Amino acid sequence: MNDNTFNAQPEITSEEKLLGLLSHLSIIFGGLLVPFIIWTTQKEKSKFVRFHSLQAIFYHLSFTVLMIFFILVMLFVMIISGVGLGVFADTHNSGTHAGPPVFFIVMMIVFYVGIFLIAIAGIVFGIYLGVKAYQGYLTKVPFIGKIIYRKVYETHYARRET
Repeated sequence: MNDNTFNAQPEITSEEKLLGLLSHLSIIFGGLLVPFIIWTTQKEKSKFVRFHSLQAIFYHLSFTVLMIFFILVMLFVMIISGVGLGVFADTHNSGTHAGPPVFFIVMMIVFYVGIFLIAIAGIVFGIYLGVKAYQGYLTKVPFIGKIIYRKVYETHYARRET
C-alpha cells in the first residue's frame, strides 16, 4: 500500500464503514448535503466517519471548483478567439448564411469532452474512495487528506503542545 492508504483501527463498525461509503458516494446522488449531514451527526461519535465525511466535503468542493474553472477557461478562450462575437453572422456578400467556423466546432468538442472526462474522473475517484472507506481504509485525497488526517487523528498532539 502507498502512503495515502492504510488500515484504520480494527474496531471500526460496519455502520461506520457504511457512513464513510455514503459520504463519498454522495458525489453521485447528494452533493455536499449528504457528507455534511453525516459529519454534523457523527463528528463526536467516530473519528473514522469524521475523517471520511470531511474528506468528502472538501473533495466535492474541489471537484466543483475544478469544473467551474474549466468552464470559465473554455469560455474565456472562446470569447478571446472571437467565437462568441457573431460566430453565426453572414460572412458572404451573397446573403447566404455561413455555418459556424471550424474553430468553434473544435472548441465545442473540446469543451464537452473535457467536461465529460472531468466528471467521469471525479465520480470514479469518489467511488474508489467510498469502496476503500467501506473496506476500513483511511485513504487520503491528495493535498487535503493529510490536513484532515492531522485535524481528526492527531489533535491530541496539538493540545499537549499548547
